[in-house]
Amino acid sequence: MERLARDEDRVVRLFLAERCEDAPADMLLEVWQWWNGSYSTPDRPYGHPNFPRRDLLRYADDPHPRLRQLALDDPDSTADLVERFSGDEDAEVRLRAATDPRLSPDSVVRLLDDPDSGVRAMAARHPRVPVPLLVELLGDEGTAEVAARNPVLPVAVMERMTATGA
Repeated sequence: MERLARDEDRVVRLFLAERCEDAPADMLLEVWQWWNGSYSTPDRPYGHPNFPRRDLLRYADDPHPRLRQLALDDPDSTADLVERFSGDEDAEVRLRAATDPRLSPDSVVRLLDDPDSGVRAMAARHPRVPVPLLVELLGDEGTAEVAARNPVLPVAVMERMTATGA
């Protein structure tokens, strides 16, 4: 197994990450840097049982954005780190911060104007969007569909909006 985990061929390491239950943690972390997951195994390598769950804060200042965002998943990460990452130069890191429940309402509002459309969409779905602003987003044709997926809205309201095409 260790020999295959160090194989030069990415496909070999990818296969191990997706299909091998005893894949080594360091190899899974390496694959995480370049693989987002496939339709057949969308949760791998991140969802692999051997994927590291602790000591991820060491990546908070890593130059690689995919590693940097893992710091938010460390059990010892803080709301301050979420806030910092909400202003990160990389859109993928900001997107990950926009999904974090520790994000402040002020940062949620700021991310609604982010240059990246994916970050804006995640911010509109964040449960800490101030209610008056959420109502505004729901009334805007350009943001209503995304804002309707906000978990603070009652299910009945979301179903009604979907049925009426709002």
